[in-house]
Formats: sequence, C-alpha cells, structure tokens
Amino acid sequence: MKVLIGIEHELLRYGLIQLLKDIQPVEYMVEASDTEQFMDSLRKYEFDLTVANTTLPGAGGLPVLLSELKDLPAGTKRVIMLGNPGDSPESFSENSGMDGVFYHGATLDELMDFFQKILKGETAFLHVGESRHQPGHDNQESHLLSDREKEIFHMKVRGFSVKDTASILKISPKTVENHRRNIRRKLSIGRNSEWYEWGKKLGVL
Repeated sequence: MKVLIGIEHELLRYGLIQLLKDIQPVEYMVEASDTEQFMDSLRKYEFDLTVANTTLPGAGGLPVLLSELKDLPAGTKRVIMLGNPGDSPESFSENSGMDGVFYHGATLDELMDFFQKILKGETAFLHVGESRHQPGHDNQESHLLSDREKEIFHMKVRGFSVKDTASILKISPKTVENHRRNIRRKLSIGRNSEWYEWGKKLGVL
C-alpha cells in the first residue's frame, strides 16, 4: 500500500501511520505537514490511500486541496479528517466526493474498523464517539467487535500469547494489548474465565 498523510500535528500523524502499518503492509509512506507539501507529493507520486486534515495550513487551504483530490485516479482512496465535531461527515463526503470522513478524537478501535472498511472499498463515516457506516453489517457480533478484534478474541481464547498474536497478525504487541483492552470493555470482561464464556456465546469454542 502507498500512503500519503497530510496532518500538521506530528503526534497525530505518527499515530495514524502506525495504525495503518498494523492494518496492511505499507510499500511507502509520505508525510506532509502543510498544503504545499501535500499537493507536491500528490503530483510526484502515486498513492493507494490519501489522508488529509481539513485544518492543514498553507496557501489555498481546503478548497484547493479538495479540488486536487477529486482529480486523483479512480482507485485511490481519499479520506478526510475533520477538526470540527459540529460538521456532518455524511454531508462533507457527499459534497466533496471523499471515500471516508473521520474526526481526530476517534478511538484506536474505531479508527481500525474505519480504515479496514475504506481499504475494502466501502464508504465510511466516523462520528465522535461511535462508528456509523452504511447499512449491510447488522448481525449482533459485528456490532460488538470489529474484524480485527474478532481475530484477537479468537486467538486469546485459543491460548495464543500477546507476543504470538502480534507475530502472526504482523502487528505490534502494544496494538494487541490495546485491542484486548477494548474487547474487555465492550464485553464487560472482568475475569479470565469470562473470555471463555464469551467464546462459547459467540460460537468460537
């Protein structure tokens, strides 16, 4: 995967880069901290995924950036990060033609699920505090756990350690721990035995 990240905040940019590397192998990653760098990179290289913040500083601002993104080849996934929680992700996407819109305050779990959907070719909108996608995934288990969390859950109840899980899924041990923490919160798991109780409920064991 070839990725361009246009976010001015260094920590946010770094965190998103690590998340994307955990989801899918990255051939190359280009970073931009202002509009000029972002536009220059768009013209120099080809990308499978572009992510840009609406608050990216520089000449021309958002209108120029969106105009450039619209002209990208059809296969390029275009994602926008909104800075104002009052904006509607759906309306923004409809007006701009983007493949996905999210807020910088989203959780790791929400962002993992969001980008997995984008890379599968779906259009996704991520609101503050919750993921809202287009219809088509209404079974109970999908609402409980993301696809990655299901993988982590299955491996946990089958006895895989954090280190083994990270190695097999090609993600960092820290990411595995974060997913396990999110799973415990979502399923209200307090004791180890409850993992196995849930495994039976979900048909894993």
